[in-house]
Amino acid sequence: MKNNIIVMLLLISLISCKNNNEQKIQENKDFKISSNIKGYEDGTKVIISNAVNGKVLDSTEIMNGKFESNGIIENPPTQISVLIQNDTKRFLKFLFIGNENIKIEGDLNKLKISGSKYHKYKEDLDQRTDSLDNLRNEKIQQMLALRRDNKWNDSLQNQYWSKDGGIIPEIDLRVDKIRRDFINDNINSDFALFELVINKSTFDKEFIEIQLEKLNSNFRNSEYATILKTYINSKDLVKGDTFYDFEAENQRGNNVKFSDFFNDKFVLLEFYSSYCSWCRKAMPEIKKLASENKNNLRVITFNVDSNKEDWLKSYEKNKISWPSLHDDSGKLSEVYTKYRVYVTPTYLLFDKNGKLIRKWNGYNDNFGTEVNQSL
Repeated sequence: MKNNIIVMLLLISLISCKNNNEQKIQENKDFKISSNIKGYEDGTKVIISNAVNGKVLDSTEIMNGKFESNGIIENPPTQISVLIQNDTKRFLKFLFIGNENIKIEGDLNKLKISGSKYHKYKEDLDQRTDSLDNLRNEKIQQMLALRRDNKWNDSLQNQYWSKDGGIIPEIDLRVDKIRRDFINDNINSDFALFELVINKSTFDKEFIEIQLEKLNSNFRNSEYATILKTYINSKDLVKGDTFYDFEAENQRGNNVKFSDFFNDKFVLLEFYSSYCSWCRKAMPEIKKLASENKNNLRVITFNVDSNKEDWLKSYEKNKISWPSLHDDSGKLSEVYTKYRVYVTPTYLLFDKNGKLIRKWNGYNDNFGTEVNQSL
């Protein structure tokens, strides 16, 4: 009897180890997308990208109405984009998936997505907002047509974009209300929590706090929950505020503090992504600023790519002469959240005492001149 019990315990242990190993393999394998869709000729390009950071995960072509794609999603699940494009057609579809086996079937008017335990939540929200999204696109096209015909004027600008009853803002408010209700009903799901993080600036602090209180043990200590806590417990810096200090790894592999860069120069903090076209476009101007103001300005780049290899490759390729910092959490980092970064590039200029002079959300052609005028 004793021997039988020992054998049973060994079997249970083996099964448990097997299940744990299977779970580990499941978490670490790549995603696979197979598709059978109608309406595209052979050779049509298909590009799969991480929709959060723009990183291309795979590219392929349609042959005989089918394509197959695979890659690795870092920190799954997340939102990816599927771009199908040739000389005459362009189709963009967003999925919320992990490293799973996904099937896409049907025509472009009605696609069936299967194989993901995460995407069903996105489909639910999409069904609630599709009609409003279509209406918004229709109104945008009307607006563009008016501009092309030189019929645009201040009255139409107010009609379409006024915050007090404008057509587009009104549609956006209705979508925000639907999203709010969806998040409230589904907060203990990866996608609803993702939506709350991505759209956190559109919600009041009380709503976010309520959602945090509702999180179960699976999500309570997640990176997304940490972001939200950081967000509601910090404020957006305004002119005259002191910088938020942080510690990060530099390109030499050393941990440094942001405060260490403040002594005798102005500091320009740049939030940069290797997959951001505007970041790359801005690079010559940043190099020029760093060179022409080397005695008065110190540039510090914070790379928001979560992949360390991507960061270091970008650093070497850009051949920059100033410190580049990195946090493995990337856009999920405390730094990114505290500084209220929503787009890359984002720039913050501080004086020699660490007080904020100005913030730029995005790059414009007058950026260099505006920085020089602020020094």
